[in-house]
Amino acid sequence: MTLSTATIPELERLHRQASDWQNLSPRQRIPYLEPIKALVRRHAAEWVHLACQIKGIDPQGVWAGEEWTTGPLGLILQLDHYLHALRHEAAPPVPRWRTTPTGQAIAEILPRNWQERLLWFGVKAEVWIQPNQPPSQGNAYRNPPPPGVAVVLGAGNITSLCLADALYQLVVANRVALLKMNPLLAPLTACFRKICAPLIEAGFLEIVEGDAAMGEALCHHPLTQHIHITGSHHTYNRLVWGETAAEQAIRKARQQRKLLKPITAELGNVTPLLMVPGEWTEAELRYQARQVASALVHNASFNCIGAQILVTAAGWPQREAFLNALKAQLQEIPPRPAYYPGAIARYRSFVADYPQAIVLSPAVEGTIPWTLIPSLTPTANPRIFQEEVFCGLLAEVTLPVNDAATYLATAVPFVNERLWGTLGCSVIIDPRTEAGHPEVLEQAIAQLRYGSIAINAWVSLAYGLGCTPWGAFPGHTPAAIGSGVGVVHNSFLFDYPAKAVIRVPFQLGVTPPWFYGHRTLPQLAKAVMDIYTGRPLAWLSLLRAAMQG
Repeated sequence: MTLSTATIPELERLHRQASDWQNLSPRQRIPYLEPIKALVRRHAAEWVHLACQIKGIDPQGVWAGEEWTTGPLGLILQLDHYLHALRHEAAPPVPRWRTTPTGQAIAEILPRNWQERLLWFGVKAEVWIQPNQPPSQGNAYRNPPPPGVAVVLGAGNITSLCLADALYQLVVANRVALLKMNPLLAPLTACFRKICAPLIEAGFLEIVEGDAAMGEALCHHPLTQHIHITGSHHTYNRLVWGETAAEQAIRKARQQRKLLKPITAELGNVTPLLMVPGEWTEAELRYQARQVASALVHNASFNCIGAQILVTAAGWPQREAFLNALKAQLQEIPPRPAYYPGAIARYRSFVADYPQAIVLSPAVEGTIPWTLIPSLTPTANPRIFQEEVFCGLLAEVTLPVNDAATYLATAVPFVNERLWGTLGCSVIIDPRTEAGHPEVLEQAIAQLRYGSIAINAWVSLAYGLGCTPWGAFPGHTPAAIGSGVGVVHNSFLFDYPAKAVIRVPFQLGVTPPWFYGHRTLPQLAKAVMDIYTGRPLAWLSLLRAAMQG
């Protein structure tokens, strides 16, 4: 018996229920999803405690807030958006549409209501539809795929990610799903099964553990209709094209895939932050330095969109002041346990290639110090432009420009053409500079080839909101997979999303929840979860936590 024909009971149970799931109308699916919100809230403390154990975090310490926001809170936000879509028959109304001068449709989707206006403090989100495509929604309901099972190969970093990916298959792609946990997050399996009990008991979802061999068996099994993977492009290529680089090259030359099944994938990014030159106050310099530092240190930098390339203008008069503020921020942040396999060796390899690297935190056994590689030019050693570091290492690239307009005209082609990946990027621009160059900024946004773009925020916010499509910019192929193909989240069920654009005020009046050192992040997360699970008095707790953060 081969791996692809082995009996896998979980797959067989799901396959038997695949037609039943598709026969449910959108509204008939609500009773299976609505209770999960309350179950997430009930088991949130257990979830966070286990996540902290996995990552070597003190559950009462400053880092634990990350696990509250990116774990149970992230899943509740996702569920709320999906339930909204199901209540509207898989075609939720878009608050506002507009079009670009070229006719490209843009859906303004957040805020939806007064509650989101209060929760998100001026944050706005929009989805750009692919050029020359209709702004249609819910194709998987109008033209359902053949009944079958989607296998989701879970990632090992953000703990809500694998569940969110499985929910996407159920709600948006209209398939039952089997989630294989990443071995690193296997301690969460029992907790996740309790949370997802309504779907598991009905036979619409399974959660299993296993190694790489188990993952391969699931992917090749004849009952598997679709595969979604979040991870590395190396993993994708081994799965699709062969185990070794030589085998992959031969198969690609012959256009002979090892795995022929449809695959969607999110595979990382060399993430840039574009610092548009302007005149900033001292408070704005410190605020944006903290923003960049936070984008590096979050989750020990084990994020597919962790900050990697800081793009500055050589002629920006405040460049040195900003870098000094950034160094000061990083020097105050203690190094974190390097819980992700292979991270320390990868860090040492990069530092050996860039001897000008400046180590900004003390050497502590089992950690990676925050490190800055300053003053690279666009023609520098390209390794850090082409490989995801996935650890606490940030490089600065200075472009030979002075003003904002020239900077954007130079930075956009640099990141589009020289940096690996198309998952997400950030653009930091002060309101005076933006007011002086509105058309230049909009042209830059239109030209950036990234699946998510955040203005004045770390692009992880596009992931955390739970409503915008999350995935690579369209255009990758199996032979040149880049950051992947397809999207997840996408709670408005757009059929042809091109990119998400998140717009945030240059400086918020409260500490953003993605900033390092937020003093009341667990309380903030609990209050938002309580609001979304029907406890209106939690607004008072939210206000207090927001003001004290």
